[in-house]
Amino acid sequence: MNPRCFRLLFLATLLAGLCACHLSAADGDARTKVGDRMPAIQVDQVSGGKFSLADESGKVVVVNFWATWCEPCMAEMPELETEIWQKYKSSPDFVFIAIAREQDRETVRYFQKIHRNLTFPLATDPDRTAYAHLASAGIPRTYVVNRRGIIVYQSVGYGAGLVGQLDLAIQKALADK
Repeated sequence: MNPRCFRLLFLATLLAGLCACHLSAADGDARTKVGDRMPAIQVDQVSGGKFSLADESGKVVVVNFWATWCEPCMAEMPELETEIWQKYKSSPDFVFIAIAREQDRETVRYFQKIHRNLTFPLATDPDRTAYAHLASAGIPRTYVVNRRGIIVYQSVGYGAGLVGQLDLAIQKALADK
């Protein structure tokens, strides 16, 4: 196969994957919707200790589910770093956690070594325990939880404009005292 055909095939496959991930929420995979109370989740942080949503009461929390093998996740992560984490990380009212679905601490630590430019907090959900409260399929999957524990934004997949929509939801949630 010549290089041009290979690139076109690769791009077509990637686009199909992006579309499939983004559409999965519409086909019933989501177990939550905007306006629902965010289920209580607790996961192990890669840096040590536990992340518990209950401990973040009164703050705006962004929860992102991803995996190292997920192409759309890998495309989204640099944008989450620059457009979300770097913008809001110094706010005492903001929390961000990226949870690796079906992956163990060693795998995520290795990923972190390779991708040193991604500095946001990482956690693991190797058995889908936390993820199962929210959906049955589809990543990347992102939630914004307001100060009262209500989901004010949720998305699945990655595509043009989604991180911008996420940013607007965060701004609105932070402004809502």
